[in-house]
Amino acid sequence: MENEKLKRRKVLLTNSIMPWFIGLSDDLMFFIAINSMFFTVVKGLSASQITFLTTVSSLSYVLLQIPFLKIIQKVGNIKSIRIGTFMLLISSILMTFGKSYLTIVIGHILYTVAFLFKTMDNVLLEGNLRYLNRQDKYIKIAGKAKIIYSTITTIIAFFAGGIFAINYYLPMYLCIAICVINFLLTYCMFDVNENTKKINKVEKKEKIKISSIMWMIFISFGFLYAIITTGQGNSKLFIQYDFQKYFDTVLTATYLGFIVATSRIARIFGNIVFHKLYNKYEDKVNLILPIIVMIAFFSVILGSLCNIMFIKFILMTIGFDLILASRDPVDLYLKDILFKKTKEEMHQIGVSYMQLSRRISEAAISLLFVMILMKLELIHVIICLIILALISLGINAKLYKMIKEQ
Repeated sequence: MENEKLKRRKVLLTNSIMPWFIGLSDDLMFFIAINSMFFTVVKGLSASQITFLTTVSSLSYVLLQIPFLKIIQKVGNIKSIRIGTFMLLISSILMTFGKSYLTIVIGHILYTVAFLFKTMDNVLLEGNLRYLNRQDKYIKIAGKAKIIYSTITTIIAFFAGGIFAINYYLPMYLCIAICVINFLLTYCMFDVNENTKKINKVEKKEKIKISSIMWMIFISFGFLYAIITTGQGNSKLFIQYDFQKYFDTVLTATYLGFIVATSRIARIFGNIVFHKLYNKYEDKVNLILPIIVMIAFFSVILGSLCNIMFIKFILMTIGFDLILASRDPVDLYLKDILFKKTKEEMHQIGVSYMQLSRRISEAAISLLFVMILMKLELIHVIICLIILALISLGINAKLYKMIKEQ
């Protein structure tokens, strides 16, 4: 009985830490705000060299997913999270102090593939909640982590430029410091499933047995999340080009900076509103999310066609804000469905495959957009995103039907 009480206290302590840990470690804080400036101004990289960083890192993620998943299943959630946070620490050090391009490439690869391990924090959280019979609280607690992340990155977005101006390396020093804190926090965690040896023994048959609903979750997540991430970058560029037709560089940067800042705030509100929508509509949010994404891209296009500057600015701001506001809810909802609809021993595999699906979809959609831009203008990419969001609605409708039939 005493041992069970101690275990429960450790689980409760871990659950209280997790929102802050996830919020602080979901990306390299400060680096994400000044990455392009740091690579170009400090490291002297060209646009093609920066593009290559993303390409080789994404390819490494896909190639390493299966062998790394085997490591995750062998070492368990806590050690996987620890490995992931340590890789983020090493990557930030290499990208900060690396003198050669090869060193920066290695650092960026570590930065990208670290999330193969780090994403097990969601599996650990859900497993601990299940032990307490509070698995229905996953959306609420994981949503809190997203709000913490969004709030911190919003604050950083406002001050990172000024910190960078004081000292080019200062944001990266702060990034390294946060990575150290995150790594140390992993030693305060407790995984009830690892402790009771419930997870790490998965039968060979169960490892390869992926249900039809799991496949549909992978497709739904990978496709819709990739539309949002690729759409975010292309929409930002499209808005920039449109503003440059009317304003000089300084004014364009000012207006674009304001839109980016409001989108960060919109991301916070997106998490808050999603929790209320989910409580009210439950699985119907799966149909609402791609509709919101379609409205977002349509608003951006409508803004570009409007000649009244105030309305143009409002429409494009709304569109870009909706893209960011929908990003976390997609991740939260589909992970929650995965945890609810699959056996506990399949959660590690499921979360890992969701991220693989996202990377493959992003690569495929990006390649499609490269082909479009060889012949057409950027507005055709945004139109394509509306069509892809419509297809995503069809996929999510199929998933919704499967959920209701179970």
